[in-house]
Amino acid sequence: MTCLLAIDTATRYATVAVSVDGHLFSRTWFSQHNHGVELLPRINETLLDAGRSTSDITDIAVVIGPGSFSALRVGLATAQGMALAGNITLVPIPTFELEIEPWNDHDGPICAAIDAGSTGLAWGLYVPGQDGRDLENKGIDTPADLAEAIPVDSVFCGESAQKMADHVASARILSGGAPTRSAESLIHIAMRKLENGESSDPSKVEITYARPPNISTPKPRLPDGSRAK
Repeated sequence: MTCLLAIDTATRYATVAVSVDGHLFSRTWFSQHNHGVELLPRINETLLDAGRSTSDITDIAVVIGPGSFSALRVGLATAQGMALAGNITLVPIPTFELEIEPWNDHDGPICAAIDAGSTGLAWGLYVPGQDGRDLENKGIDTPADLAEAIPVDSVFCGESAQKMADHVASARILSGGAPTRSAESLIHIAMRKLENGESSDPSKVEITYARPPNISTPKPRLPDGSRAK
């Protein structure tokens, strides 16, 4: 028996999926900055639906970004803790790879886009390769600059693809409204990576950010215990 748990907390639209011998059980919800409170109960509820418990989990996959800094940390920390406790390897899944999964049959380049706050969109451009698709380029841009930055035959998918509507033809926008990352795609990618031997030591899996986290290095303490100015 295989029991695969997959976790996606890249954005406010979160997903927990459990696959037991090919049978899928899942939950997708909108989290208003509450991933830390909501994730473990959703995992337990989904395992209960599947008739399983945490001790039955044989494999774990987790989305590693880009995405929301705090939300990604919640997902990865939870997955790492469960994997280490169960002596299970961890399958890391990039957010952009998950976004393009439903559109892999498209012949040309696909650009996955998610929200990057006031700086615009975080994006990854995938092109056809020998074994599926390869990430050719990525960055953070405004929708207008992104439309100029990638090939004119590129199509757009992902949670923020609709923000390109004023800058490219509607036929080039594949995704509708959020959520755009499905439990089915999450499990399909996880299973494919497991079959290809792409699991990792949980302690070595790290988050991929579109830009460095906005956290400064703490200033050194002075002899009196205060921080340097």
